[in-house]
Amino acid sequence: MLLHCSRFFSERRLRIADKLAAVLTRVHRKIREDSDMAQDSLQCLAQLASMHGPIFPDESAQVTYLAHLVEGLLNMINGIEIEDSEAVGISNIISNLISTFPRSVLTALPNELFASFINCLTLLTCSFGRSAALEEVLDKDDMVYMEAYDKLLESWLTLVQEDEHFPRGCFVQPAVQVFNSYIQCHLAAPDGTRNLEDDRELFSDQLASIGMLGRIAADHCIPLLTGLLEDRVTRLHGQLQRHQQHLMASADPGTVDRKVLDDLYEDIHWLILVSGYLLADDPQGETPLIPSEVMEYSIKHSTEVDINTTLQLLGSPGEKATSIPGCNRTDSVIRLLSAVLRTSEVESRATRASLTELLSPQMGKDIVWFLRRWAKTYLLVDEKLYGQISMPLSTAFGADTEGAQWIVGYLLEKVINNLSVWSSEPELANDTVELLVTLVEKRERANIVVQCENWWSLAKQFASRSPPLHMLSSTVQRTLMKALVLGGFAHMDSDTKQQYWAEVLHPLQQRFLNLINQENFAQICQEEAVKQEIVATLEALCGIAEATQIDNVASLFSFLMDFLSSCIGLMEVYRNSPETVNLIIEVFVEVAHKQICYLGETKSMKLYEVCLTLLQVYSKNNLGRKRLDVAAEEDQYQDLLLIMELLTNLLSKEFIDFSDTDEVFRGQEQSSGAGRAVSAADVVLYGVNIVLPLMSQDLLKFPSLCNQYYKLITFICEIFPEKIPQLPEELFKSLMCSLELGMTSMSSEISQLCLEALSPLAEQCAKTQEKDTPLFIATRHFLKLVFDMLVLQKHNTEMTVAAGEALYTLVCLHQAEYSELVETLLSNQRDAVIYQRLADAFNNLTASSTPPTMDRKQKVAFLKSLEEFVANVGGLLCVK
Repeated sequence: MLLHCSRFFSERRLRIADKLAAVLTRVHRKIREDSDMAQDSLQCLAQLASMHGPIFPDESAQVTYLAHLVEGLLNMINGIEIEDSEAVGISNIISNLISTFPRSVLTALPNELFASFINCLTLLTCSFGRSAALEEVLDKDDMVYMEAYDKLLESWLTLVQEDEHFPRGCFVQPAVQVFNSYIQCHLAAPDGTRNLEDDRELFSDQLASIGMLGRIAADHCIPLLTGLLEDRVTRLHGQLQRHQQHLMASADPGTVDRKVLDDLYEDIHWLILVSGYLLADDPQGETPLIPSEVMEYSIKHSTEVDINTTLQLLGSPGEKATSIPGCNRTDSVIRLLSAVLRTSEVESRATRASLTELLSPQMGKDIVWFLRRWAKTYLLVDEKLYGQISMPLSTAFGADTEGAQWIVGYLLEKVINNLSVWSSEPELANDTVELLVTLVEKRERANIVVQCENWWSLAKQFASRSPPLHMLSSTVQRTLMKALVLGGFAHMDSDTKQQYWAEVLHPLQQRFLNLINQENFAQICQEEAVKQEIVATLEALCGIAEATQIDNVASLFSFLMDFLSSCIGLMEVYRNSPETVNLIIEVFVEVAHKQICYLGETKSMKLYEVCLTLLQVYSKNNLGRKRLDVAAEEDQYQDLLLIMELLTNLLSKEFIDFSDTDEVFRGQEQSSGAGRAVSAADVVLYGVNIVLPLMSQDLLKFPSLCNQYYKLITFICEIFPEKIPQLPEELFKSLMCSLELGMTSMSSEISQLCLEALSPLAEQCAKTQEKDTPLFIATRHFLKLVFDMLVLQKHNTEMTVAAGEALYTLVCLHQAEYSELVETLLSNQRDAVIYQRLADAFNNLTASSTPPTMDRKQKVAFLKSLEEFVANVGGLLCVK
C-alpha cells in the first residue's frame, strides 16, 4: 500500500502527505534492519519527493512541503551508517527532490536547511564514490553503490548547470570535496585508494559530472590536476631511465619489475581523463566552445600571467615545467595542457630509445584522446564566438599565431610517430587517426596542416602502400584515407592541389584499374595478395565517402561513381567470398549515407540506378542458395544488415535533402525531365523483395538486424504507403506478418516502430476508399491488436502515443468494428463497478458528437482523452 500512496493524494490532502513524509522518515530508522520493508519505505519516500501539480495550491505550499521533507530526510540519515540496501533508495529520493522541485522552491528553503542539505549531498556523494570504487576492486555483481553514486552525480550536474539560481559560490567547496574524493579513488597509494579498470565509455557519465564540478571549483581543481600530472610524469621519466640503465646492464627484459610503472600509468590514465572532461565538452555535432568557467578562470588570472613564459612552457614539452624560470607566472589552463604534452614527449622519447615494450598502450590512447578533444575546442579558437576572450589562450592558440602553428606541427608529428610505433595496437592507432581527422576536418586547421612537409610525406607513404602504414588495420586505413581526402580540400593553389590529388587518389585509381583489367584477373583474383589489394581499395573508397562535406561532394561523387560500376563487377568475381561481398556493399552504403542528401535529381538517379544493379546482382548470386551452417547464417546476417542500411540511407533523401538550397553541383546538373528511369521507391521495393523472404525468426534474434529491419519497413510504410497494396501477394503477407510479430513479440522499441507504420497504412486505405483490398482487411485485424494492447495488456507508457495514433486512424477506418469490440468487452464484465467504469471511460474517449475522421484537431482531442482513459482504467483488465 505504501508504494501507491501518492496516487490518492489530492490538493486537500496535502497536509496528510506532509505528515506521512514525516512519519515515514521516522519509521524508516526503526525498520531499516528489515531490507524488504526498508526498500518499501524508501520507495514511498521517493514518490513523495516527486510530488507536483495541482496538489500544491501555490509556491509557498511547495516550499513548506519541501522543507519538512528535507528535514525528515536529514534526520533519517544523520548518525547512521547507510546499508548497501539503502544506497540506491536514498539516492533516488535526493534525485527526485532536485529534478522535481523548481529552482525557486529550492532557493526559498531556509538558508541553514539548504546548507545542511547540500552538505549531506556532498558527504553522501563522497561516501558512495569510495564504496563504488571498492565494489570495482572486489568485482561485485550487484553494483549498488555505483548506481547510487551515478544518480547523485547526475543530481550535482542538474544543480551546477543551473547555478545562476543559487547563491554565488555556494557549490564551490562541495565541488572541491567531491572532486578530491574522485581523484583519490583513482590514484594509487599513498595519494589514493584505487584500482579501477579503464573504460572511458563506461565511466563517461561520471567523468562528465566530475569535470563539471571541477570547473565550478577551477581555482582548486586545475592546479591540483596539473601538480599531480607533472609529478607522475616526472616519476615516470625517472622510472624509464632507471629501466633503460637496467636493460643495458641485463639483456633480459623479463627481470624488470613493472609494479611501479603500472601504478604510474594508472594514475596518469585517470588524471588525463579527468583533465579532458574538465577542459572540454564532447560537442556531438555542435560547435565546440571553451567552457565558460574555464574561460573566466583564465581571464581572472591573466593579469598574473607572463605570456612569453607561458609560450615558452608550451613549446618545451621536453623540459620539466619547474625547470623553466617563472613557471609559476604561466596560465594554468595552458600549463595543464603542457603537462599532457610533457607526457606525450616522455612517451615519444621512450619509443626512440627502444623502450616501447615498457610503455602502456592505454596511456598512448589517453594522450591522443585528450589531444583530439582539446584540439576540437581550443585550437584556432574563434574569438567571435565569445563575449570575452582570455588573452593567454588567444595568443597561444588563436588564428595566425605562432603557437597554433607550432602545436599543429607537434600534433602531426605525434600522429606520424604513433602510426609508425603502434601500428600493431588497433585501438591506439584508431584514436591516433581520429586525431588526424580532427586536425583537417575544419578548413582553417587543414590550411596549416598541409603546409607541413611531413603531411605530404605521410600522404605519399600511404598512397604507395609503404610499410608500416600498410600494416595498419583496415578500419584505421579507412579513417586515414578520410583524413588525407579532407586535407586535400585545404587552401592550395591549383597546381599544388592537382599535384596533391595526383599523389593521393591517382595511385589508388591506377593500381585498381591495372589489376582488374589484367587478362588473367579471373585466374589470379583469389590469390591472397590480389584480394588484399582489392580489400585495401574498397576500404579506401569507404574512407573517401566518409570524407564528404557539402563543399567537396561534387568532386568526390564523380570520383566514386567511376568505381561503383567496377565494384558491381567484383560482386560476381567474389560471390563466394562473403567478407569481400560485404565490403563491396559497404562502399555503396557509405556513398548513399554521406552523399544522397546533397544530390540533385540527375545525380540521385545515377546512384539509384547503380544501387539497383548491385541489388540485382546480389539477388542473382544468392537466389535459391542454401546456407545451412552457423557461419553461413552470420554471413547472411551481415549481407542483409548492409542491404537494409543501404535502402534506409536511400530513403533518407525523403527526410533530409540539401540539394535545392545548396547548389553543390552547379553547372553539372541537368534536368532529367519525364524520362526518369529509376526512383528511390523502385530501388527500395526491389530491395524489400530480396530482404523479406530471407528474414527468418532466427535472424531476427540478432538485435541490430532486427532494429534495422523494422526501421526500414516503417520508413517504407511512412514514405510510400501507396506502394504497399501493389506488393506481390506473398510479399504483402510477409510484411503484414512482420508488423504483427513486431507488435506482439518484440521489444517495446520495435513495437513502437510497428505502431508508427500502421497510421500511414490506414490513412492510405481511407484515401482510396476501397473496402475489399488485402490492406483494408489487414488493418481491420490490426484494430483488434492495438485495441487489446491498450486495454487488455500491460505496455510501456511511452508507447501510448504511438498506439493511440494508430488506434485513432484505425477507428476512423473501421468504426463499426470498433464499436463491436467495445460492446464485446463490456458484455463480458460480471463486476458491475468495473462495467460502469469501463463504460464511462469509453464514452468519454469518443465523446465527440461527430464520427471520427482523419482530422488533426479531432485526433489531438482523442489522444488527450486517451491519456485520461489509460489513467482511469489502465491495468484494470490487464492479462497477467
